[in-house]
Amino acid sequence: MHYVILCLLLMVSGCCNGGKMGPKTQVPDDSLFKDQAAFCDGCYAIVQEMHKLLLKWNKKSGSMEDHIDTALVATCSTERLRSYVLSPPKMMKLCSGIRAHYEDEIAENFMKHFSKAKKPKVEKVFNDICRKEIPACKKGMEPMTAARKEKWAKDEEEKKSSKSKTKKKNTEDKTLTEETILKTIKVEDGIVKDEL
Repeated sequence: MHYVILCLLLMVSGCCNGGKMGPKTQVPDDSLFKDQAAFCDGCYAIVQEMHKLLLKWNKKSGSMEDHIDTALVATCSTERLRSYVLSPPKMMKLCSGIRAHYEDEIAENFMKHFSKAKKPKVEKVFNDICRKEIPACKKGMEPMTAARKEKWAKDEEEKKSSKSKTKKKNTEDKTLTEETILKTIKVEDGIVKDEL
């Protein structure tokens, strides 16, 4: 009898609080979460992939809650996790572990963001989930995949800038060469007696 009353009290206290206990600040005691950089990248991958799916599915029939539940399951697939820094098997393991420990927090945050008329930017969702709600990405820590994308974009920009400078220099060199040739021809023909 006392056991039943205790269970009821625990259920009521959880309900009265809205079931929300606040952000989880403790990392689960699981080897998956010992590597902070991998944990951060795994959280980043979940948010990126779920955000893509929910933007795509948002216009389809069905409730947002159903879309979020489906996206949570669909996100942890080798196909979706190939473009991240870590290998797909490791990303799958991380994704499944994060989902198992933080499914409610992830779902609630996506529900909050996607219930608004204006759809959220992925960066905002990432910050709310992976920095505030889940202790995946500590302040100032950048996911490995995001850092790699930024580096590639910077390298590509530098490459374009370098090509542009080279093209401009080649054009200038070509112009100077043409001018020199014309002067030489004119001098040889006796038209102009300029010193080069």
